[in-house]
Amino acid sequence: MDDDWLPYDLKQRRQSRRQNSQRNQLKGWLPTLIFGSLGVVSIGVGIMEMGAGQMTELVCMRSVTKRLACSRTVTTGLIREPTIEIKNIEKSEIQQVGRKFRNAYRVILVTTDEEVPLTEHFKSDERESLEHIEQLNEFIQNDSEPKLELQVDDRAQSNLFGLMFISTGMLWVLMAIVVQIAVNRKSVLTQKVY
Repeated sequence: MDDDWLPYDLKQRRQSRRQNSQRNQLKGWLPTLIFGSLGVVSIGVGIMEMGAGQMTELVCMRSVTKRLACSRTVTTGLIREPTIEIKNIEKSEIQQVGRKFRNAYRVILVTTDEEVPLTEHFKSDERESLEHIEQLNEFIQNDSEPKLELQVDDRAQSNLFGLMFISTGMLWVLMAIVVQIAVNRKSVLTQKVY
């Protein structure tokens, strides 16, 4: 638009407003970049966390000679780790770590040679660990049962944490969009000449 017909002071104000508008748009990109980056990182962490849940399967078989052999398979996301053979299990017990008010537990399989953890990680739910120990010890002591299958599925907890990260990331991205809209609106309003 040609500004030749405007008085000199109006031309100056219009130019000043255009420059301020351009500065505001440049200033608006920094918060947008920060909020958007935080959102993308948070969403990425959430997706990774959702794929980090583990499912542990323990299958114990009793041979004709009453010897006990178990195999443990851990599946993390879509990755299945090699099966570990555990022989000569004598009992199972609970392993506890933590402090006064916040403890974590996991099941340990005690063999004649070593102690093998059922899961790689600890959980805060003692009741579930005690149920697994009860099932295992009952199977070990009862020679008449030929097979025991036990599953420990921690994918639900991992998925919950992943969804929390993804939700937070979406809020950061939404905030980045709102900041950009607000800056653009302010720059449009400052361009109007009265």
